[in-house]
Amino acid sequence: MDDLSKVTRWMDVLADLLGPPVNALLLLVGIQTYREGGSIGWPAGASVLLLISLYTVGRRFARRRKRAAASATSASFSA
Repeated sequence: MDDLSKVTRWMDVLADLLGPPVNALLLLVGIQTYREGGSIGWPAGASVLLLISLYTVGRRFARRRKRAAASATSASFSA
């Protein structure tokens, strides 16, 4: 493990990208539980978690797009 920060960065990205599918499955289970007579809190809580994870992924990609655009602009000025 030469570069631990690189490993932790990839783990952070992986955790962010796995959030929406896991929360979507939680939402499906919550809806199924509610249909079987369970609490409305399960699908409501799962939908909030899904929205938060989608927001997090969206922020990550928006930040990445800004960095890519800035590096492309600086590369065109230096050429």
